[in-house]
Amino acid sequence: MLLGERKRNSKAAGKSEGLPKSTPSPEDSTLIADTPMAGTSEQTSKLGANSFAKMLVDAGILSPEQYTIALDTAKRDKESLVRVLERDGLVLSRDLAALLAIYTSLPMADLRTETIDPKAVAMLPMEVARQYNVLPIRRDDQSLTVALPDPTDLQTMQDLTIRTGLIIDPVVATPKDIVEHIDLSYRLTEISDSPDKDDVRVTANVIRDAQPAEVIDLLMRQALQDRTSDIHIQPTETYLRIRFRIDGILHDVMKLPLEMHPTFISRLKIMSGMNIAERRRPQDGQFSVEIQNRTVDVRVAVSGTVTGEMAVLRILDKEYTILGLDQLGMDEKILDVYRNLLRLPYGVIIVCGPTGAGKSSTLYASILQMNRTEQNIISLEDPVEYHIADTNQMQVHPEAGITFAGQLRSILRLDPDVILIGEIRDQETAVIAIQAALTGHLVLTTLHANDAVSALLRLKDLGVPPYLVTASVAGIVAQRMVRMTCHACQAMTDRPLDEQHAYKAVMGEEQERFIYGSGCNACTQTGYRGRSGVFEMLTMTDELRQMFLTETPRSEMSKRAVQDGMVPLRKAAMQKVKEGITTPFEVMRILFTLDGSGGDF
Repeated sequence: MLLGERKRNSKAAGKSEGLPKSTPSPEDSTLIADTPMAGTSEQTSKLGANSFAKMLVDAGILSPEQYTIALDTAKRDKESLVRVLERDGLVLSRDLAALLAIYTSLPMADLRTETIDPKAVAMLPMEVARQYNVLPIRRDDQSLTVALPDPTDLQTMQDLTIRTGLIIDPVVATPKDIVEHIDLSYRLTEISDSPDKDDVRVTANVIRDAQPAEVIDLLMRQALQDRTSDIHIQPTETYLRIRFRIDGILHDVMKLPLEMHPTFISRLKIMSGMNIAERRRPQDGQFSVEIQNRTVDVRVAVSGTVTGEMAVLRILDKEYTILGLDQLGMDEKILDVYRNLLRLPYGVIIVCGPTGAGKSSTLYASILQMNRTEQNIISLEDPVEYHIADTNQMQVHPEAGITFAGQLRSILRLDPDVILIGEIRDQETAVIAIQAALTGHLVLTTLHANDAVSALLRLKDLGVPPYLVTASVAGIVAQRMVRMTCHACQAMTDRPLDEQHAYKAVMGEEQERFIYGSGCNACTQTGYRGRSGVFEMLTMTDELRQMFLTETPRSEMSKRAVQDGMVPLRKAAMQKVKEGITTPFEVMRILFTLDGSGGDF
């Protein structure tokens, strides 16, 4: 939504003069005086004017000394004064944008709520938008409304006028908001499912007779911008369906003509080192790609369906920063207990949950917590997704006879202090891992189980003797990932009775309104942005060990664990609802079970 109104010059006059409308008049000598040069013989008004800077001094925002230093820095670095003021932290970017809007009598745009017209975005290539740090948001027959951080930059607006052939109608926005919304606005949208390839189109880019390699490149670029973990390529009876998994949820992003499917899949197979002639058996492969100066590894799985071969691409960004324990979303009490477990000299620590629950992230964060200089840490993974400095990471290759169990035996001869096992899948691996813990090693591993108590029963189901379990397991963490409410558009909202009842059943208190995101450009109209972990921490006590050995029912063991201080997953999740981090709908989506354990939803 635009804030404020301004006077508009005649569009015809603006075009005939070759200047953007509503820009400062060239006769205003105070506006362009004493501005530094951006390159040879190019007078820039990017720095704002002495009069604008003096306004900041008069308002007490800048001291005269700060103004002098900033102006000298701008001249020396050939930078905009506005840029220098923001870069050096002399004025907060949002405050600076508001002051510029007041000074120039231009409206200020909130890009988080602004409806951005794809036709306006298409008027400028993304590279040009990035170069000038501007974003087109609306257009009509003769003008183009553009958000920019410095409306006194006459040179930029004249360049944009020449490029677009339209009168530039400037509005003010912060540099950070513009950068973020350039990524969000230049996104691929639905491609027509018409069999006519000339109908294939995207919002800001036109694909005509696109080659498979070009489409794959565009998909990868868009996936990185959208924080995508997986790309799904699925043929239907009428079109090729493309979906992105973002924050754990699949979203339809485009439709491709069905005739592109054979060449598209063949290209993926060639890139991934697969056999292009094999269409009946599942195949796996991988490739690396360079996108925007970033190297990205992609794991590819291809398998046949009744409508043709589908493919799933798992994206592994090498520039991904492994999160620390304090960034996962653990409650402070759980975090303290878990850190104490990681200090144990031996024992088994299990992280459990379904696929996509964030178990690997927790294990990686656990390794980062440790002293990797004084300890020999060895991991066995399938596959190794991210590399950790000062850690010996190994990968299993079942087709080459390198299994978890076999490799684990060899690891014990390499003098490890800490052993990370990617997943316990069978009895042999489980028994060797427990024996390693009993002989003086700290073992971290994952297990597929719904909650902490169920992880104990899962080890028993795998054939591990109960006495070995009770003697070795020190603690179990069960976890899930919930989407976080978008901070840009969140607000208190009335919710249906089923969500109110779900919250009351777990928290024991009534609440009718909850914080939800209404949907904005920052969250791609979903109301959610990013994810946070929900954790259930069980530490083994003598009572729990005795109950496990005597085959006490799971429900009784769960009650005992709660008495010993364990916070169940549902309560931990609803606590995040109470704090405004997530929503009742998201908790119900992630933690609903038919047995009603942990509360009646």
